Amino acid sequence: MNFPDSYFEDEVKAGFFVSAKMKSYWAMQLEVLNEIDRICRKHHIQYFAEWGTLLGTVRHRGYIPWDDDMDIAMKRMDYEKFRKVLPGELPKEYAVLDYEEDKDYWDVMTRVLNAEFVDCSPEFLDKYHNCPFAGGVDIFPLDYASRNPKEEQMQKELVELVKTAADTNGAGLMNSEELEEWLAYIEKVSGQKIDRQGNIKNQLYKIVCALYALFGEEEADNIAAMPQRMENGGHLYPKECYADSILMPFENIMIPVPVGYDCILKLKYGDYMKSVRKGGSHDYPLYDKQERYLNEKGVFFPQYKYTENKEKKKPIFSITLQEKLQLLIKIHEQLEVLMQYGEKETVLQLLQEMQNVAVGIGESIEKKVGGGTQTVACLEQYCEMAYQVYEMICEQGMPDPGEVRTILDETVQMIMQEAEQMKIRREVVFMPYHASHWSVLESLWQKASADEDCDVKVVPIPYYYKKQMGAALSEMQYDGDQFPAYVQITPYYEYFVENNHPDIIYIQNPYDQWNYSVTVNEKYYSSELWKNTEQLIYIPWFKIDEMDPEDERGLKSREYFVPFPGIVNADQVIVQSEAMKQSYVEYLCQWAGEETRSIWEGKIQGTGAALYEMKNEVQRPAEWQDKKLILYYISGNGLLEHKEKMISKIEYALKVFEEQKEHIHVLWVQDESLRERLLHRVPGVLKKYENLLKKYDGKDWITIEGPLEEEKAVEMADAFYGDAGRTAQLVKQSEKPVMLQDVEIQE
Repeated sequence: MNFPDSYFEDEVKAGFFVSAKMKSYWAMQLEVLNEIDRICRKHHIQYFAEWGTLLGTVRHRGYIPWDDDMDIAMKRMDYEKFRKVLPGELPKEYAVLDYEEDKDYWDVMTRVLNAEFVDCSPEFLDKYHNCPFAGGVDIFPLDYASRNPKEEQMQKELVELVKTAADTNGAGLMNSEELEEWLAYIEKVSGQKIDRQGNIKNQLYKIVCALYALFGEEEADNIAAMPQRMENGGHLYPKECYADSILMPFENIMIPVPVGYDCILKLKYGDYMKSVRKGGSHDYPLYDKQERYLNEKGVFFPQYKYTENKEKKKPIFSITLQEKLQLLIKIHEQLEVLMQYGEKETVLQLLQEMQNVAVGIGESIEKKVGGGTQTVACLEQYCEMAYQVYEMICEQGMPDPGEVRTILDETVQMIMQEAEQMKIRREVVFMPYHASHWSVLESLWQKASADEDCDVKVVPIPYYYKKQMGAALSEMQYDGDQFPAYVQITPYYEYFVENNHPDIIYIQNPYDQWNYSVTVNEKYYSSELWKNTEQLIYIPWFKIDEMDPEDERGLKSREYFVPFPGIVNADQVIVQSEAMKQSYVEYLCQWAGEETRSIWEGKIQGTGAALYEMKNEVQRPAEWQDKKLILYYISGNGLLEHKEKMISKIEYALKVFEEQKEHIHVLWVQDESLRERLLHRVPGVLKKYENLLKKYDGKDWITIEGPLEEEKAVEMADAFYGDAGRTAQLVKQSEKPVMLQDVEIQE
């Protein structure tokens, strides 16, 4: 399967941070599904997206962002056929977890995995998109439920009996005499003979599966995921929901979903378009244990470990010269008090610090305006005075504190007067790497550009995609030509941080070499930029949902964007809110130690809310502005089911729209798989549908689009009319009117 390199980057979906590592794991699972799909096509086996995969398909057009597994389902007949052909069809490295094949596997569903365990070989990593982990697809059988409640109750009791025997025996909790009693009774009620010399567990699980499949389609109105139904109740769906499948987009493929997916999802989840992100049925992520194993063996990416940056920096240039000089005045106040109390050693240290501050100010002035200024000369005089006081204390003892302070204050006041005559320009540099992330920095760039005393540069830096766990890199990627035309770009090869030593550098990549998917040149690591600027500011390119203490997966996701060099090396970190700041601080304290709390509390600012506001609202074309915009959506489902009758319904709807053309504009969008599905199953209907498109294309009251970005269409629309599905749900969620198309109403 083909994935663009960009697929594997970190991403925020539905307010959740999806890591590059998880993207790689998803891609591996899609490769496994691709093998399953090949086998099913070859042997004419029907399967459906199920559980979280079904929900993700409909709601997210891919994985639920906080999900990490893939589920499909098959009707019992297809399921048993699939299990039978599977061993001879799978690639040799694949593994199958099945109660008939694995004596330690205790489940009545099948797992198809790409490997038995982790594999870091180049061949494996190439095949599975840089993912060394074993993983795959869970396959659930679907069985028919008797319409007779008494029969279903009998079925449930028999299942419980046999499963209890299997589980108790498997755990070694039954002696031979007790086991024999159980087996004899099971043989009696099930009519199945059990070989005492064979695999008892295997035979009992076969009986369980036979009991799940006890009733045929003609005896049932509903179909069920029987293990879940037997244990918890519910999980019962009209059999018509699984009468057929339709293809829907899932990540970069099309996946079959039950034709009655809307009914299924409502029964499973209620208002399924509303995201709920709490807990989960398994540890997250699924690959966690395998990753820990690799880390222990030293064959995986080592984790970044906290190391305090102890290298001293000069006073920051980003504060004004007058503010720096006022700092010296405040130090003088402290100096006077310490001298009064005879704190000799502390006084001497403070005098040295005063000289260091003055030297730093002088150097910054020389960098900005050159040498030979009167201000620098005055600063040199100030340093000499501080030195003389230092020598006097060492040789003669404490001079008069008030007199010392007066002399020093007067000198600084003189420096301030000189400085007012001197213009010192600041240099602010923005160093994004992705053009798509620029909007977060834009308001800061606009503000800096409006400052007459500020030189501003935007220097997009090149980046690289990692291959094979970082052992190789892609060709250089550079987005410098993708920024808005009004943003003046300075090419990275024309700007050298070490020579310019800018006052402020803004960055959006905190990872240095520690990201799973992407990296930048070493010269742009935060550890290097920090050395060559007075203030390094990191601003995340993303905004996520605020952390919920009950959202274990959201809290877990912090390990993919918090403990990284950019946050350690930055002088300031700006995040989306005070609450997010505290979440960062708490995680960093867990990671680096509680003793580091003051560091994070000082540098992280929760003031970035305005940076993440939507910059570009969707604008309607001018010809639509004064009219109500109706989003008209056609899926393939109705056309496949009702054929010519649906064609007539569409014609009728379009005539009604045309009658109201003075008041409305229609945006006609289509299911992206519609043409392909109609072509293979009802080509005659497709021809009639395309004739309708030709008939209305070009009319000034309607715009006909192919697949359109849903969020964009929903934002523009005033109301929805058309077929049920994801698009209708999104419009409803945006609290706009929704009317579903009824094929029976033709006039």
